[in-house]
Amino acid sequence: MLPAWPCIVTYPYNKYVLVIINKSYISLVTALLAWLLWTPCIGQKKYEREFSIKSDAVPQAAADFVSSVFKKSKIHWYGEESLTGKSIEAKLKYAGRRYSIEFDESGNIQDVEILSGINEMQPDSREKLKENLNKEFSHYKIVKTQLHWKGPVEALKESVIQNIAAKGVMTRYELVLKGSKDKTETYYEVLAEENGIIVSVHEIVQRNTDNLIF
Repeated sequence: MLPAWPCIVTYPYNKYVLVIINKSYISLVTALLAWLLWTPCIGQKKYEREFSIKSDAVPQAAADFVSSVFKKSKIHWYGEESLTGKSIEAKLKYAGRRYSIEFDESGNIQDVEILSGINEMQPDSREKLKENLNKEFSHYKIVKTQLHWKGPVEALKESVIQNIAAKGVMTRYELVLKGSKDKTETYYEVLAEENGIIVSVHEIVQRNTDNLIF
């Protein structure tokens, strides 16, 4: 009979090691691994490094999208490195609004972000977001708010041209804020739904200070 507590017993056998493991121990480990896999990540950090790149280093698909939508705009191109990979970003001003358009390394569009303000949210949603931020932080100050559009390329084009999210485009709000948690103050990136529900909170490890505002 195997012992009641987890144990490993080894026996030499033809130059190999025969390992007998308590079945109860296996069940315990399996349950623990399952719990870890299903538990949401808490206190994640976000590392980003942005650097200027020349227009001739930009993928053609990305250049074509920007030129087809934003007419006669001065475009600033950036490369970005993060924990999840590399991307290309175009920053520009168009029709009185500041845009950031992110592409993957091949030039496929990822999302469109527009410098906005928390006051542009619906009143009920804005109050819900503030309520959730107060639960998340002991103190915070919003540095930047962006409207975040994600969807098919043609729908994103239509959204920019019409200045409103087209059908098939998911709208969220991305906030950069300076917040306090456990008596520690630093910068965070918060992603929230239109209704004010917080989707994610990431501590910003590194990001160019001037790009926090653009």
